[in-house]
Amino acid sequence: MSATRRDSLYPEMLDGPTSAPSAPSGHTIPPESEQRVAQRCVDCGTPAPKTETNYTLISSRYGWRLTRTVDANGRRIMEWRCPSCYTRYRAKRPL
Repeated sequence: MSATRRDSLYPEMLDGPTSAPSAPSGHTIPPESEQRVAQRCVDCGTPAPKTETNYTLISSRYGWRLTRTVDANGRRIMEWRCPSCYTRYRAKRPL
């Protein structure tokens, strides 16, 4: 069996992005695909606090919750809820 070098299959991955946005000295701007969209609570519309990642929102410090539901068309959707709205959401749901 012959080994195939990864760089022969995906040469563009080794070179990195072809153009990077400029940033102030000492700072880097993540590629557009990695930039986080500001989240809002689906119930009250409160914007989530600014964090580096969405994982930080679900920490004990912030207490935001991400729930997975099904919309009217049968598609799965993800919804963010602030701590107080999640408490009310959870109380309404049967165990």
